[in-house]
Amino acid sequence: MARVKLTDEQIAEFKLQLVAVATRLFAKHGYTGVTMRAIAKEMNCSPMKAYRYFGDKNEIFAMVRIAAYQAFGESQRNAYFSKDNVLERLSELGLAYYHYATENPLQYRLMFELFQPDPEGYPELQQAETAAMEPLRTVITEMVSQGTFHGNADVLTHVFWSGVHGVVSLNLAGKLGKRVDPKEVEKEVNDAIFRGLAST
Repeated sequence: MARVKLTDEQIAEFKLQLVAVATRLFAKHGYTGVTMRAIAKEMNCSPMKAYRYFGDKNEIFAMVRIAAYQAFGESQRNAYFSKDNVLERLSELGLAYYHYATENPLQYRLMFELFQPDPEGYPELQQAETAAMEPLRTVITEMVSQGTFHGNADVLTHVFWSGVHGVVSLNLAGKLGKRVDPKEVEKEVNDAIFRGLAST
């Protein structure tokens, strides 16, 4: 029997469904705990169908992370353009970061999975990662240009990123909510970093 040829829309829908299933499996079992066969089983299709549209597990994992970074990047861009004042923009970016992570914990964990295949072979993934952090890098650059902060904008971007990421990661691990309000911790961390950089 001849294989039924899928339309472009059906192929796109299949890929979206596969990425959603793979996201759940990777988040639950980690990168090393997931196989193409397991993904295909969850999709109720043959492994050969999955291989037809994705070369291997690394490519699927890259697609999962690309989708997560693209959604995260969109939330960051929306936050950036929601305010005109740079200080308000910085605050909104931090809130948007926190909201994305808490509302999409599976995707967030996979964005920063400790074991990750080399991204060199996936330029779209590198582009998505860079674009996702561009709003924060832009507002920090603006603050350096106006003299509010002093130092290398790329370094300061990573300082803020590290601070917010630390709070979010602790919260997702269940280490904050039982004793303190994670939002309050996130605000205090941002304020402390801001005061430190503004006083140098």
